[in-house]
Amino acid sequence: MDISLYIHVPFCRKKCDYCDFFSVAQRDRVGKNNDLSDSYISALLAESRLYADFYGVSRWNTVYVGGGTPSLLSPSQVSALLNGIQSVRPLAPGAEVTLEMNPDDVSREFLSACRASGVNRLSMGIQALDDRALKAVNRGSSVEIIMKALGLIHECWKGRLSVDFIAGLPSHTYSSFSSQFEILKSYPEIDHVSLYTLTIEENTPLWKNIEEGKIRFSPEKADKMWLKGRNILEKLGFSHYEVSNFARPGFEARHNSVYWKQESYIGVGAGASGTVYDFAEKSALRWTNTLSIPAYCAGVEKVFSSDKNPASLKRKAETIDEKTLEFEFLMLGFRQLCGVSSADFERRFGTSLAERIGASEPDGLFSVWKSRRFALEKKSPAGDMVYALNRRGILLLNRFLEELL
Repeated sequence: MDISLYIHVPFCRKKCDYCDFFSVAQRDRVGKNNDLSDSYISALLAESRLYADFYGVSRWNTVYVGGGTPSLLSPSQVSALLNGIQSVRPLAPGAEVTLEMNPDDVSREFLSACRASGVNRLSMGIQALDDRALKAVNRGSSVEIIMKALGLIHECWKGRLSVDFIAGLPSHTYSSFSSQFEILKSYPEIDHVSLYTLTIEENTPLWKNIEEGKIRFSPEKADKMWLKGRNILEKLGFSHYEVSNFARPGFEARHNSVYWKQESYIGVGAGASGTVYDFAEKSALRWTNTLSIPAYCAGVEKVFSSDKNPASLKRKAETIDEKTLEFEFLMLGFRQLCGVSSADFERRFGTSLAERIGASEPDGLFSVWKSRRFALEKKSPAGDMVYALNRRGILLLNRFLEELL
């Protein structure tokens, strides 16, 4: 089968104060002289081969290298990793290959290595074009560095570029937040934007600073900023196609849509997760690898040299039952403004989507949301019914899902 691949590179120069993803700062890295360990890349390739052999993978549909900060890899390590992945299994024709990077790491050599290794889409975390906002969350970048990186990408990069922004960063003014999107007019290679609202995760440094009164944070201001950002992006020609994602027509993120469409994907690397679906059995296997990098590398080496069964890896695995799969299908589907197809739902679960979401009765959940102008239904080109939340309704997604549960 063809399948998608997520590769986790859990290393950062330093962690931003809002981050609760698994990664280790430079001082904690494995390897000598604070360099990324080549043994970690070897483990990634070995684990990829274990899964490819076990599941009979024929090609990689999409590949996403995330982190952490994958752009901390040297150009030669990028080549070793991506070429190694393609030696495990070839890329499907037209496969999307994405690599996350920070502005600090952009160089001609790095971009050249990415291009030569098959990367055709970069995802760069800008977060804000305001030095005060960046400094407030200990973001290791600056407006000068970001603009220099964009200039170099514009000059050297021939592939696609996605950028991230965060609404609601402390010290970010409405004026500065709004004006930063002007760069999208000057860099046409930016065909995709992820716009997130800042969330305060418990026990992060930012959470502690807010709790202690050192930093002021307003959720209401963050929400208003996000709405302002959405309006600006739409006026600039970006379509709002998922809760936090905008794209120029035809440039939606194909790898992320694998998650949203509940398609199988393999996750490799310390802290990586993967899910393989079996809709014939109406179940799925989901796993998350150990967060210990040394244990991960040693575990992969041991399994690769013995029984070669991924079940023996250092990971936590669980079987997802039909009820959970059904709700996740709806949750992920309603995150997208294209909505949920009745044909897809009925093919997977053998029941009526209209009945499940309350669209077949006037007082059903979906019917009520539609009457309040938060939702819509329409026929697809294939003739089946599609149910979706609209621009107003998507802002109340969590409430809708709570009622649907």
